Amino acid sequence: MGTLLEVKGLSVSYRRGGVAVRAVDAVDLDVPAGAMLGLVGESGCGKSTLARALMGVLPGNASIDGGRVALDGEDLTELTPAKRRQRLWRELSFVPQTSMNALDPVYRLRDQMREVLCERGGLPTKAADERAVALFRSVGLDPVRLTDFPHQFSGGMRQRAAIAMALALNPKLVIADEPVTALDVIVQRQVLDTIRRLGRDLGLSAIIVTHDISVVTYLCGLTAVMYAGRIVEQGTTEALTRRPTHPYTMGLMNASPDLHEPVETLVPIEGAPPDLADPPKGCRFAPRCPLALAACRESDPPPVVVEPGHSAACFRAAEAGALREAARKASTWTR
Repeated sequence: MGTLLEVKGLSVSYRRGGVAVRAVDAVDLDVPAGAMLGLVGESGCGKSTLARALMGVLPGNASIDGGRVALDGEDLTELTPAKRRQRLWRELSFVPQTSMNALDPVYRLRDQMREVLCERGGLPTKAADERAVALFRSVGLDPVRLTDFPHQFSGGMRQRAAIAMALALNPKLVIADEPVTALDVIVQRQVLDTIRRLGRDLGLSAIIVTHDISVVTYLCGLTAVMYAGRIVEQGTTEALTRRPTHPYTMGLMNASPDLHEPVETLVPIEGAPPDLADPPKGCRFAPRCPLALAACRESDPPPVVVEPGHSAACFRAAEAGALREAARKASTWTR
């Protein structure tokens, strides 16, 4: 399986009152063709900024400070804005957190699908309508609903329509930013099942951005854990959930219910991510980490390979087994 997306040393900053806030800091990330990668972490860790940087749709006060984003070997950061826009929908597509951000409330869904398929894809109207029917069926929507407006859809139906639009031109990579956050748990499951089936049937390549590690476990074969603008651990989802190596990943696992284990009180990670306008010295998780050493507060731990395809940026990676035992105890995290 070849690499579809290769991100190397990507850094993104926001300007805030004359101060540069680096929301994404030297991120390395690979997405193989046909794979789903989950990007997980708390709110404010830089996940959405990373996703928007990959799409090339950052706000005006943000800028890419360095790094490379290669899609099928082509560095997107070297393209002009016009050339990069040409790749949206055709090669890269986006599913936003709330589907109403993607759907125009005053146009029927058929007209919105035509806009993508005809103006972006160059299809004649008849072929675009046939494609729209097929797309609606693929995401479990009745094609009759193409004549409806977005407000006539439920939240889950709107999200499925947004997914259909993202798939309209068979893009190489789909980026979904918190695709089920605004939905109730029953509808979340329905939408996740839709994405999972599309991934299986279409060989879909995707990045799923979420704060919910259970979503990643359900959908993704690969996972990257992000904290304070940096990737702190990445590898197969099975490795990260069964053998987490970074204490932050262990903390996220503790805060998520496990259906295969006895029901106990979920343990939160105390504190909050640091202010990236003035990040702490050393490991950025050290101020919240109950397992941190003095060295963790003095210098940044480099990523180390803990097993093939699995790396973590932690000075205590070699002690991961003992750390996992300690991290399972609620008393470890209560200070």
